[in-house]
Amino acid sequence: MKKVISYILWIAVVLLAIKLVAIAIAYFNFETDYEFLKQKQDLIHNKTWLVAFYLHLLGGGVAVLTGTALFFTRWIKPSSKLHKFMGKIYFISIMFVGGPTGLYLAFYAESGYLATIGFIGMSAAWMVTTFVSVAKITKGDVKGHYKWTIRSYATTLAGVTLRIMTGLGIEYLHWDYDTTFLITAYVPWLMNLGFAEIVILLKSKSIDLVSTKYAINKQ
Repeated sequence: MKKVISYILWIAVVLLAIKLVAIAIAYFNFETDYEFLKQKQDLIHNKTWLVAFYLHLLGGGVAVLTGTALFFTRWIKPSSKLHKFMGKIYFISIMFVGGPTGLYLAFYAESGYLATIGFIGMSAAWMVTTFVSVAKITKGDVKGHYKWTIRSYATTLAGVTLRIMTGLGIEYLHWDYDTTFLITAYVPWLMNLGFAEIVILLKSKSIDLVSTKYAINKQ
């Protein structure tokens, strides 16, 4: 039963990840009045903001794709060169592309300084969890690396949660735009991090198993 639930959850995660990437790709039609950009018409002539926006989408999309793939350890072994290569791509896409641009874009968030603080927190959490994950593995702490990678990936998927909550808030709960924007500045990443802790707790035995296998293969 646990395996069935696990498979269902993973299928849902993969489908949502694909959806997020598809949404990001759609913006690369470079139409300045497409979807979210309709709300940013006062900024589309700001070249720095516009470049940061597209780089943020690119970094997030790459992080989602590589992050999702890295958890399929049956096909991409933790000790393999492919895992290390994809891990580097994941790290770079967050630490040097998606994260910094997210911090920059936060200062242009609507709904005032409270939303700005929320989005700064989201980008900071994304970068910190990713950095700690890599720091753990460089010190040989495989278990710590796995746990922090789960936290990092959960924050990566905050973009998925944000879009789901935005749709629910506006279409079904009938929140106004400012209220929705403010709530989605905090809830998606905090909720995802909370869910990550539950996953870590429930998968403690699996984490121990993968960590042991990796340590054996490394010897």
